[in-house]
Amino acid sequence: MIHHTLKQLRKSKGITQTQMAELLHKSQNAYSLLESGQSKIDAATIPDICRVFDITPNEFFGFEHGSKSGSKQVDLVEIVRLLKAELDKKNELLKLSLTALSEVEKITEKNKNLISFLNITKNYLSSQDSC
Repeated sequence: MIHHTLKQLRKSKGITQTQMAELLHKSQNAYSLLESGQSKIDAATIPDICRVFDITPNEFFGFEHGSKSGSKQVDLVEIVRLLKAELDKKNELLKLSLTALSEVEKITEKNKNLISFLNITKNYLSSQDSC
């Protein structure tokens, strides 16, 4: 699978896991989990991986003329799954952001009401002082 390809590419270039983690702006532990398959490679990391190894995404996923069609099918399913997972994360963040924005709007409205009340109270007290 993809994590095996990542490990093979790294070893073929003579790069350590620590060096690879630095190149991908990840911790060594996070990178190790990617390479072992315990963590999934997110779609946003693929361009960085390709840059490090000077390959195209097609090459990374094994879409070469000599590769087996069964392997291509598995890789396509994996790519779609990764992209869906990324979209799901982004949708969840968007929902959370919209909820937070709604709460900010409610607080802003409450603050406007409070300011209006304070101004009315201030005007009332000022008018009482002048009497």
